[in-house]
Amino acid sequence: MTRFRVYRAPPSLNFFQRAQAARVFAEAHAPFDNPGTLILRTTIGAAIWYWDRNKLAALEPLGRVSPESVWGAAGEGWRIVACAEGVAGEYWEAGCLQASMWRRQDFTAEQWRTFVLSVASPAIAAPADPPPPIKLPLSSIAWRWRVIGPPPSWRDAERASVTMAICAAAIGAFLSGQAIKSSAIAQREEARIEAVEQTLREDAPVAEAIEQHRFLTEYARATRPRHVLIAATEAQEVLARFGLQADTWRISDGQMSLLVNGVLGETPVRDVVRGIDEADHLCAAMPEIAGAGRFEIRANVTEPDAPCPAMAGPEERG
Repeated sequence: MTRFRVYRAPPSLNFFQRAQAARVFAEAHAPFDNPGTLILRTTIGAAIWYWDRNKLAALEPLGRVSPESVWGAAGEGWRIVACAEGVAGEYWEAGCLQASMWRRQDFTAEQWRTFVLSVASPAIAAPADPPPPIKLPLSSIAWRWRVIGPPPSWRDAERASVTMAICAAAIGAFLSGQAIKSSAIAQREEARIEAVEQTLREDAPVAEAIEQHRFLTEYARATRPRHVLIAATEAQEVLARFGLQADTWRISDGQMSLLVNGVLGETPVRDVVRGIDEADHLCAAMPEIAGAGRFEIRANVTEPDAPCPAMAGPEERG
């Protein structure tokens, strides 16, 4: 069974400060001696789930653990959701889960009143009697874009540096053989490179170090003046609000492009564009058709309160 808490971040905190504050809050309010946690970024701060790792020890080895409630669609207001075992009362406000309470059996009138009274100053009035449980398909993956993970450590950086040194040495050897135009040397160095690449593919720690290097590279890009990672996260959060997900996205020369699967007549494109336009690090959002059942949204990446740069003309595509 999981426990749920909401962290409300001060409006003055920036993107990275909110993540750090949410981690500290989650650690300080952990209800178990050996807790597992899942922290999701929300518009007001963070949603936090806890579970007792000691109770899951009998199930080892485990993969990634996640609460059942994150896989269901978001709601608005008060509802009771049927779970694999028992039911969960939920209160949603402004697209954020504000409170959750699990029961093995259906809520009684007294239990429902207790749950309602546990929510401080709800904007939406609760029904007097518990509503009937609803069954939600466990198919939503939009929450994965909002996970706040642990910060990178020095060990991650060291492992990435070792991996890059190995790759640089192999590539340097290959280029040396090509430079002197010796087919024999080139063939020998190509064999060495293939051996190194095969070793990297088979060595799990090295493969993990390469992934850590990729993560650190994206982190470094996010700290540049244009706040690339912040803008990408804001765009994904807007899409998730409407049950959408970008098939691919890229940022180049200060401009973001997202390819989204959705039929124009059935998708609230104007609302999506308006939401992206209102994000702190995006502006001048423009949609256009990108083929059957797909559309593209382009927007400029900017800093908060900075003038929005003029949108460049359409790209030439060959």
